[in-house]
Amino acid sequence: MKKIIQKIALLICVSILYTSCDSIDYGTMNDNPNGPTVGVPSQLLTQAQIPIGEDVITSMKGILFTQQLTQGQYPGDSRYANLTSNYNFWYTGPIQNLNEIIKINTNPDLMSAAAAYGNNNNQIAVARIVRSFYLHNITDRWGALPWTEAFQGIEFPQPAFDDQESLYNYMFAEIDAALAQINTSNSGPVGDLIFGGDMARWTLFANTLKMTMALRISDVNASLAQSKFEQAVADGVVRSNSENILFNFGSNAESENPWYRRFFSRIDYLLSETLAAELRSNLDPRLFKFAEPSTDGTATPNFPGDIDAAYVGGPNGAVNGNVYDFSLPTLSVRTSQAYKSPIYTSSQVKFALAEAKLKGWNVGAGTTESFFQEGIEDSMEFWGVAPDDIAAYTATHTSATLANIAYEKWVSLYLNGPEAWAEWRRLDMPVLTPSAFAVDPRIPVRDAYDASVQDNNPANYAAIVAAQGPDTRYTRLWWDVN
Repeated sequence: MKKIIQKIALLICVSILYTSCDSIDYGTMNDNPNGPTVGVPSQLLTQAQIPIGEDVITSMKGILFTQQLTQGQYPGDSRYANLTSNYNFWYTGPIQNLNEIIKINTNPDLMSAAAAYGNNNNQIAVARIVRSFYLHNITDRWGALPWTEAFQGIEFPQPAFDDQESLYNYMFAEIDAALAQINTSNSGPVGDLIFGGDMARWTLFANTLKMTMALRISDVNASLAQSKFEQAVADGVVRSNSENILFNFGSNAESENPWYRRFFSRIDYLLSETLAAELRSNLDPRLFKFAEPSTDGTATPNFPGDIDAAYVGGPNGAVNGNVYDFSLPTLSVRTSQAYKSPIYTSSQVKFALAEAKLKGWNVGAGTTESFFQEGIEDSMEFWGVAPDDIAAYTATHTSATLANIAYEKWVSLYLNGPEAWAEWRRLDMPVLTPSAFAVDPRIPVRDAYDASVQDNNPANYAAIVAAQGPDTRYTRLWWDVN
């Protein structure tokens, strides 16, 4: 009986506690007096830009799939073994930070304080451009994605997917809106890692991104592609190596180039036998700039004087136990903490212009052949090839067919995995032989959704799979029709 009374008393106390909570005023007890109540735009922008260098342009997947490099000891990605991947990081990390910048700079109560970190419209414009850059990257990996209903957890806890065509239309509209907002006479955003708030450079970035996107969809919406491409070129895109858009890494552990970190911890990336063979057969002097001679291995040389004998590519997807039998990426990339990785380069743009000329688009003065030649020259100049060697190569590589443009673009995009993979999928050139060690003898053409998508959003997952095709790494994206 005593125990029953005790339990009843306890239940009464608990009941009083919970029914009276609403009447208790805790004041500022739970407020952190040292914590900001609103995000600081400069810090949000810096954090939002870091993954461009860390997780986009230096990501390994596209580099391995397009056989620029292969793995030496842990060949999982070279064998296409990682079947799914998760896009949540992009939503909860950089894109959410960019959304917050836009929100702060459009809120009448916060705009004035936010202007201390750069002109409001310029901050918004940069956030829109970077957000479009990220969306372009992730949709070209997965295809359809939640977007219109995303970032609205309470209202849409299970957001519907937007198809890739809709996402491209959205990005074009966002880039155009951002360009209209830019005022180069006003201050750019504080915390800008890429251009230090230089809005003229952000205009160049936005137009080059728009041009890249336009060419990407040229096989599925030729009229829109041509219109957006011609607009971008007319308004100004990267045209020389001095205008290249690079990500600036720092010289300490917190901001260093990921390539340095990879080779500091272990040596697992080698020049691919595919790229090595192509460069050797074409007597391409970039071979000696892309990689270092192997320590222990030798190859059948093609160059005069056998100067390429020690440049050896590793078999794709093999366990290449003694990595010193093969050539490692060049020292300038893997031993420099502050190495600047390219986002968009003049050579990439020139090959895009060459292809546009083949399509009959209006891109101003120049011919398919002249843009093709300039693309090769700019690529070689970027990698430090001597002028005489550039002249010797271009003299024997003059045919600007689509196949040759695709090949030279593939070479020029060395170590820019996302762009190399996307352009290879779009063009299906050059022809690449899948790894002989892969479980499935096909090079992946998309990322499959992580299992959590099906578990947490089953109805919308089923709907988009029905519309887009099987959720495998071998279902082509909307723009990939060749």
